[in-house]
Parts: sequence; structure tokens; C-alpha cells
Amino acid sequence: MARPLVVRVGDLLREPGSRRPIDIAIDAERIETSAASTIPGTPLTLRGDVVAMAGGVEVIATLGFDWYGACRRCLDDVTGHTDVPVREIAQRDPIDEEIYAIDDDLLDLRPLVEELVLANLPLAPLCRQDCPGPDPERFPASSEAELDAAAPDERPPDPRWAALAELHFDDDDDTERGD
Repeated sequence: MARPLVVRVGDLLREPGSRRPIDIAIDAERIETSAASTIPGTPLTLRGDVVAMAGGVEVIATLGFDWYGACRRCLDDVTGHTDVPVREIAQRDPIDEEIYAIDDDLLDLRPLVEELVLANLPLAPLCRQDCPGPDPERFPASSEAELDAAAPDERPPDPRWAALAELHFDDDDDTERGD
């Protein structure tokens, strides 16, 4: 079974300065944060070069992927595309945990790709820069002065909290509870 994110680099390591082009396009798997996620099945691309250097290789490329999430202001669906410049080092015996490992003359780019996707998914997506926030017709807002002037039972309920009005707690149980 072919592993598209694995690159053979053994021959490159014998000739510092040599290059191997990489042009990988695979179907993205779900990689997600609390705010955004890649879109499974859409193309995830890695294009550039693997360059041999003394003691290892350097990956110089661009990683591209599509993502979706919810707008941080209005909660509408948002999609986008991100291109990330890649410049990472890999060695047979990494001297630092920040350096990727070359194992049996093979460089597995999957950990690099997953790490870069996670680091570059939007933390708080916006549907557009001037998004006004929730639709006032769906979620009417009141000013602080209006809320302060109204009696607590006269304040208009926020429909987003309507489910909480249905909660009822039994305070009738006055019996002592033992542990």
C-alpha cells in the first residue's frame, strides 16, 4: 500500500545540496480544533522540495488545505483555504525534539503535516471582517439602561437561553441525606 506522505531520502543524504521535488495531493482527513476543522475528502497539498544538507534534510514547501468552522460573532458557517509555508529539518538521529526523524532512509511527513494544520486552523473564524454579530431579528438585544430600568420579570428572555426556562429543580426534599 502506497504511503503518499513518506519520502525516500537515503540517496539525498549521500549528496548534500541535492534536491527532490515533492508534489503530494491527498484527500484530507478530519483534523480539528474547538473552532475549526479540515474538510474531509478535500485536497490537502504539499508542494516544494526536500533538500539534503549535512546531517539531514530540509523540507521547503507550501502546505495547502481547506477548512470550515463557525463565525465567532454570528455563528454562521464559514469556510476558507489556508496556504502555509513549510521550512522544517529532519535528521536520522534528531538532536532536538523539534526536529523530525528520518527512519530507515524514509521521511514520514504525516506528523509534520498534522502539526502544521493544527497550528494554522483559525482560532476564531469570521464570516467577514465587518460581521455585525447575531441577527437582531433572531436575537434581539437590549441596552444596559433598558435592562436596568426593567423589573427582572419584565426583561425580554433571550431565545438562546429558552431551554433553561424548562429546567425545574426539586427543592421539596427536606430529608437529611446520608453519605
